[in-house]
Amino acid sequence: MTYSNKENPIEGTPIVLTASRAEANEYDNNPFAAFICTFPKKLSGIALKDYLNSLENNPDGTAKRTIYGLRKVESILIDAFGEENVKVSHYDQLHRFVGKNTKAVGIASMDPMGLAYVSTTYNSLIGFGGEALNASEFKKLLSHPSIVKYQPKIVVGGAGSWQIAEANEQESLGIDVLFYGEGENQIVSLFNRILSNESIPRIVETEKIDYDQVPLIKHGACYGMVEITRGCGRGCQFCSPTNRKKHSFPLDHIMKEVEVNIRDGASSIFTVTEDLFLYKSKPGFIPNRSEVVKLYKNIAAYPGVEYILLSHGSFAPVKNDPKLLDELTPLLIEKTKWNPKTSTRYKKPFISIEMGIETGSVRLMNKYMKGKALPYTVDTWPELVVEVIGILNDYDWWPLCTIMTGQPDETEEDVQATLDLIDSLRAHNAKMFYTPILFIPLKDAALSEEKRTNLENLTELQWDVLARCWRNNIDFWTPDLQKYLGPTFFAAHWFYARWKHGKKTTKPMMRLAGFPFFEQLNGEHMDHISMRSFKENFNMMLDQTKDRLFKR
Repeated sequence: MTYSNKENPIEGTPIVLTASRAEANEYDNNPFAAFICTFPKKLSGIALKDYLNSLENNPDGTAKRTIYGLRKVESILIDAFGEENVKVSHYDQLHRFVGKNTKAVGIASMDPMGLAYVSTTYNSLIGFGGEALNASEFKKLLSHPSIVKYQPKIVVGGAGSWQIAEANEQESLGIDVLFYGEGENQIVSLFNRILSNESIPRIVETEKIDYDQVPLIKHGACYGMVEITRGCGRGCQFCSPTNRKKHSFPLDHIMKEVEVNIRDGASSIFTVTEDLFLYKSKPGFIPNRSEVVKLYKNIAAYPGVEYILLSHGSFAPVKNDPKLLDELTPLLIEKTKWNPKTSTRYKKPFISIEMGIETGSVRLMNKYMKGKALPYTVDTWPELVVEVIGILNDYDWWPLCTIMTGQPDETEEDVQATLDLIDSLRAHNAKMFYTPILFIPLKDAALSEEKRTNLENLTELQWDVLARCWRNNIDFWTPDLQKYLGPTFFAAHWFYARWKHGKKTTKPMMRLAGFPFFEQLNGEHMDHISMRSFKENFNMMLDQTKDRLFKR
């Protein structure tokens, strides 16, 4: 779509805030659909085309809802410079706000270069179709005709701003300032310098903030987001939020943001946190059940709240307080988005939450994530994970769990421990979604200087982590598609993965395709499978598929 600046009815707002079409979207109020944006643009762009072209606007052209962090920045800047001087716009309306009087365009992004955990993993796994949609849409935003014509100062912040420096793309993309960290106490001074035509730094790294000064949002956020805690404090070395001391926002602060979101048309409230179970927790990472239940009881009772969406949680609090789910589940199951009314694929209502397993290796847990199980020790981490997922499943909580491979100093014994944990979860019929990811060094994390993991340096066992996770996902979530996916993965390996990544992918890919007979072959034999044998196996697969499709 092309926009003409000649049609711009105004001369421009001094400060314009925006985000890419991919990241400012709500995808029919399904935050998990946003993961598709980490796939190659030629695939995900087709799948999400209608969403990208239908962002909702107010009558004056400003964004109806957008990224929560951008709404926080908007609130700070409005308080400092006045609402008439600060506007938040989607991509398709920027021509109405960016003009000759525009001094600065602030952009928020979680994944501007496609270098986040999920983008790195799945864009490289698919291997064709171009860069991640997140990266493509970010670059599209920077090349908007109004931005190109009027050349305002470009400030990029958000959790993914570090990616631009890592990719060495700040200058080539025309970005004037990269803003790292929380913006509450430094954002005003930066924009004041821009408005005053003063010199500005290329990089701003923020200092520790006073959480009592965090402002309320003034307009609606995507999915009806509200922040209930910030920071974590467990100290996992691969993560940045865990290195910040946890802060719980007061109930009245949270409910005021619930009110703003519902007023601006949201039907859901998405509670943003590193661990919902530790809202207003007691010392020593002990859950405060009464406060957690009180919070969600208030949100559920607020008029207009149809759904409550959850972000992150941890395993230990569920084990520590057996009554926590007893009291929380009735509130949340009534407000769950994941039920037969919203999708025919769901046979019963369930609650979903993101939780980090990361590894089955006790050695790696002690080395990099010693606080992850507090108030318990990580010495029994695999048993704790299996036990808690069992408890969650008993209450119809089906978590989305990340499992990371390629961590620094990860040995084959560590990987085998992770495989053993995956197999144990399968043996216990765990109801969950496995999200295997590759290790990447995040800025502000303790492991920020470590080497990024990629598919080229994965071992066969590490490939098997990816394969077993997705085999379990297919078997549990889409068993009806197995007859199609088996031949697809079989062909994908022999015509692409083995050629691209070598024989180490054969056993894992055959596991993913659902052909356990390959397990009986050792590496040397597999390396010398004859073309005749390949053709026989492939023809057998086709015959089985035809039988299933046509019920011969």
